Amino acid sequence: MSQLFAEPEPADPGLEDLARLLVTAAELPAAGLGDFTELASPSSDEDPPPMTASPPELTAVLNRAFGDKAAREVRTSFMNADSSIVVDEGVSERVPGAAAAWMADMRRVYAECASWTMSVGDDEITVQVVDPAEDPGEPLKVEQRFGDEGGGAEALMRTMLAGPPGQQARITTLLVRDGDRALELTFRSLAGDPDGPDAHRLAAAMAGFLDLAPAKFLGPRLG
Repeated sequence: MSQLFAEPEPADPGLEDLARLLVTAAELPAAGLGDFTELASPSSDEDPPPMTASPPELTAVLNRAFGDKAAREVRTSFMNADSSIVVDEGVSERVPGAAAAWMADMRRVYAECASWTMSVGDDEITVQVVDPAEDPGEPLKVEQRFGDEGGGAEALMRTMLAGPPGQQARITTLLVRDGDRALELTFRSLAGDPDGPDAHRLAAAMAGFLDLAPAKFLGPRLG
């Protein structure tokens, strides 16, 4: 009978600590992001689809990097009013040394894999990495802004185009590692005219979230 009134399992204090580093809906309007609303938290348990690298010898590195599982992870997502931009944020904590190894794998993927394919059901989806020198999001400048390897932090940002020409999704991800913790901030939209209004809205949204999320994650380090 006593089992019917058993005390609930205590919340993981580590998860609560990580959750405080996530952007909240209440912070969006002051950052000029009032067009965005919070979505249900995405699952972090799903495995990514199988991937094949080009060159093939990097397939194992590619799948290890994107399939890496953290010891603890919290996530949130936001979407703008017309559903054209989705922003996913995750903050994770890995066992000592694992976050640095994961970032090293991600750097190798982006440096050595110009493209790869994902197997989703019967479909093969091609993913292409945008040359950072040609990316209007200026990822190398963003990396310099948030990376401080002397202080234990490093940053990596790249844009990928997924799908056939004319129907490509644009996926830009910023990774920031601070010790054994990592921030993942991903912007998803359709790839369109780089000078069109949608591109300008995406740039404004990215600027707003890049002001909010890394600052909250890194805290006094950015001071």
